[in-house]
Amino acid sequence: MSYESLADGGFATGTMLGSGGFIVFDERACIVRNLWNFTRFYHHESCGQCSPCREGTGWMEKVLHRIEHGHGHLEDIDLLVDVAKKIEGITICPLGDAAAWPVASAIRHFREEFEYHVKYPEKVKDPKHFHHEPFVSEKKPVLA
Repeated sequence: MSYESLADGGFATGTMLGSGGFIVFDERACIVRNLWNFTRFYHHESCGQCSPCREGTGWMEKVLHRIEHGHGHLEDIDLLVDVAKKIEGITICPLGDAAAWPVASAIRHFREEFEYHVKYPEKVKDPKHFHHEPFVSEKKPVLA
């Protein structure tokens, strides 16, 4: 991966190169649980000055908590995407974008796992649910 390989495709391919980092999980890691943790951080760090960030990060945290703890609904997944879109690009500082992007990205790449949480609430109530039975996507990986 280089700047040149991403510079032309950038937003069109859903990638960009800038400041940031990578987080690597194995198959036992729960994307929903980790995303909920990130969102808790952003909600806590929001200064509250602008409404989209103040309200949006709170909503995303509550909805992710509900999904992670077995009380979610399928429409909650689309609600998260909608809230993230309403935060992105309209806050005073970059914290709003930083809070919205992981939510949108996680759902775009791991939607099946969110749906699993909704469909099998009894399995995901255990905080280490994927340690006992790792999540296996039914999608075929796309190699690009």
